[in-house]
Amino acid sequence: MDETRTTADLLEAWRDATRASELADRLATIATEAAEQAERSATASEEIAKMAERAASSAERAAKTARKAAIRARDFADDSRKRRLGDAKEAVGSARAAEATARDAFHESERQARERHDPSGR
Repeated sequence: MDETRTTADLLEAWRDATRASELADRLATIATEAAEQAERSATASEEIAKMAERAASSAERAAKTARKAAIRARDFADDSRKRRLGDAKEAVGSARAAEATARDAFHESERQARERHDPSGR
């Protein structure tokens, strides 16, 4: 049975997506700082990279949830359709931005870990 989402449901989905994006951003920042401090510890750097990858996955899931909310808002909207759709698109943008930040931090952590493992670049 297809479930109609209310404005409150959409707001909750938006808030969840925003919280996931903010968490991903915080984890990416922490991962970057920790990677810089863990130059002598390859094991610690690998764990940090895994954390950043999980944060990126969480942000991607949050973006998918926000996209679903945006589609439902469009399909079941009334006079407030434009306002609710705008909110959902903002949530998607926030989630995508956080995912990009987490992805970049993950790749930077990997690059730094590789440099620590093989400073010659081979």
